Amino acid sequence: MQSEYEKTANAVQEVFPQESDVLRMDFDMGGKSAALFYLDGFVDKIAFETCILRPLKRCPELTTPYADAINAVTALTTPLKTVDSPKEAAQAVAEGDMALVVDGAEGIFIFSERAYQTRGIQEPPVTNVLRGPREGFVEDVKVNMTLLRRRLKTPALTFKKLFAGKYTDTPVMVCYLQGVASEDVVAEVTERIKGINIDGIVESSYVARYLEDNYHSLFPQVGASEKPDIIAAKLLEGRVAVIVDGSPMVLTVPFILFEHFQASEDYYVKSFRASFIRLVRLAALVLAIALPGAYVALQEYQYQMFPLKFLISIMNSVYGIPFTPTLEMLCVLIIFEILNEAGVRMPRYVGMALSVVGAIVLGETAVNAGLFSTPAILVIAISTIGLYCVPDATDTGSILRVLFVAIAGVAGLMGIILAVLALIAYLADLRSYGTSYLAPFAPLIEHDWQDGLIKESVRDMNERPYSIPTFNRVRRR
Repeated sequence: MQSEYEKTANAVQEVFPQESDVLRMDFDMGGKSAALFYLDGFVDKIAFETCILRPLKRCPELTTPYADAINAVTALTTPLKTVDSPKEAAQAVAEGDMALVVDGAEGIFIFSERAYQTRGIQEPPVTNVLRGPREGFVEDVKVNMTLLRRRLKTPALTFKKLFAGKYTDTPVMVCYLQGVASEDVVAEVTERIKGINIDGIVESSYVARYLEDNYHSLFPQVGASEKPDIIAAKLLEGRVAVIVDGSPMVLTVPFILFEHFQASEDYYVKSFRASFIRLVRLAALVLAIALPGAYVALQEYQYQMFPLKFLISIMNSVYGIPFTPTLEMLCVLIIFEILNEAGVRMPRYVGMALSVVGAIVLGETAVNAGLFSTPAILVIAISTIGLYCVPDATDTGSILRVLFVAIAGVAGLMGIILAVLALIAYLADLRSYGTSYLAPFAPLIEHDWQDGLIKESVRDMNERPYSIPTFNRVRRR
């Protein structure tokens, strides 16, 4: 007949499949039978041998309470924990901890000496800056928490630990500044994460879909950044951050459209330079989305609006082209999207060569062959360059410009004007945790214009933005 100790040890082992990589080590400890469970690749072998296994085996006598006796003989770098059920112990082992079952003990002891390989902290590959911090988040949630702690050295910085995913059981940290962030927003974010019912969370984008008010929308309603200084600045404004283990992208809510035009470098340079660059970004995005559609509308319906010399030049360029202006523009757009996707997915150096071949050789050959006109290639090239001036809006902008081209081909400039009005009305109706998506312009919040298109000096920003729900408005006295 099995003893209680053997039943408990076997129950922990039976939670895992027979072909599992979980290791079990049986030994005597102070005259008592003991079994230690762990995953080989998750444990610091030196700490395991010197601080845990050898001291436990050399324990002369095990007296109650067992937890005090274990703490007395081992040299643990983390506190000893106790769980009651074999299922909880198996879950701890799956997360990288060690579980110790001792004959006669009331619970199962959990040691945490994790040491697995992670990517080093380095400059993010997408968010490059000329001036400012160059550290970026990594895939380990604890490292990311430390990066934020280094910038916000205050007890008010709070991390609320949750788990999501049936099989992955991914740690998700809700991060905010207590006394600054709105408690209602924190509670809403917590409830939405607790309500996630999915097999696994592989990346933070999975969580972002559950945090959005309208997940069918083309526009993102959750911010994402891979730079600790950006997240720290948003936390100081009263936002709530969400850190997902396994992802270098940290999410923030509430999120407004104008955040696409803000960059961390804006706050490290003079205000006039930041204001000018923001205006350039806005103009670039508007040009990127509207230019292809406007060109098609003018060429199809309102060609009389072209200056005479420019019209003659265009007519000479499009003479002999087998496609209509709308179909030609859509074909060029699709070709550019294919080239962009191929350049991103292929190895870096091959991708660079592909970009040169696609942009120069293929484009010039298509023009010389009479398939596409030079103005169409030029318009799409300008539109694509403008689109990448606002990297976070690239996905949305690339789809919008295709829609605008299709609308322009059917209804001309009037169709584009109506589409723009419908788009503005739709954006004005979007909400992100009680915040208008077009804030501070719709509704009009004059106070927040200090950090709008025209950015004022940090010394003049005495209060936090009124667009964001916050418990404390005062930022500088």
